Amino acid sequence: MRRPAILALDLDGVLVDGMEEYWTSSLHVAQGFGAPWISSNGEIPPAFRRIRPWVHTGWEMVVVAWALAHGAAEETFLQDYHAALRQWQRKLGQSSAVLQDALERHRSDCLLSDPRGWLARHRPYPGVVERLRRCRHGGVDWVVITTKGQEFATALLEQGGLQPTAVYGREDGPKIRVLRRLLEQRQPVWFVEDRLPTLEQVTADHQLGGVGCYLAAWGYLRHADRQQLHPPARWLDHATFCAPFHTWPT
Repeated sequence: MRRPAILALDLDGVLVDGMEEYWTSSLHVAQGFGAPWISSNGEIPPAFRRIRPWVHTGWEMVVVAWALAHGAAEETFLQDYHAALRQWQRKLGQSSAVLQDALERHRSDCLLSDPRGWLARHRPYPGVVERLRRCRHGGVDWVVITTKGQEFATALLEQGGLQPTAVYGREDGPKIRVLRRLLEQRQPVWFVEDRLPTLEQVTADHQLGGVGCYLAAWGYLRHADRQQLHPPARWLDHATFCAPFHTWPT
């Protein structure tokens, strides 16, 4: 039967929807750097939802929250995300490392002081937990590769009763490096990710030719991602993800 030896999965946007936590944590940190208070009545601003698919690592969300609190136009990020990110980071006046450290410290504080509340801001996507439990019964090891800190990723997985073979957080380096190590262990490796630029980096790497790449249709996608997706990366809808491996596109 056609199946992977190792199924590698992104966390945010593939296994878990954490949009509520992204916004509340990012805004809290942004306010610590002088962002004005804004009232959203507990709602996540639609602009933040639409910009979130462009984000690669956590510190960028702090810049986005800081910018939106200062009245930044959503379109400036959607038209040229990286230029807008650089512009607003200069206005904020903090390095990426400082912003990431502040976000990590805030998350650690939340996890320590109110673990139930912090975890409740994340929701597993429907069917994901059951699908991954079937992996073990089918002899497929599954691992998580995320830009989130390992501490937080592990806590989220444990909340859902999930026990991957391994969790690779931002401390383990770029996803490409982790995938190379996995290929050295066992093959084939299948990788499910909701960020198209990451999949493009994987498919362009000659050392990763043995990795099957899938774009998660239910994740945080940009409008044109499906049209810009090219083989060998494949589109993976939610129903197929939950189905037996032999039904996955090749």
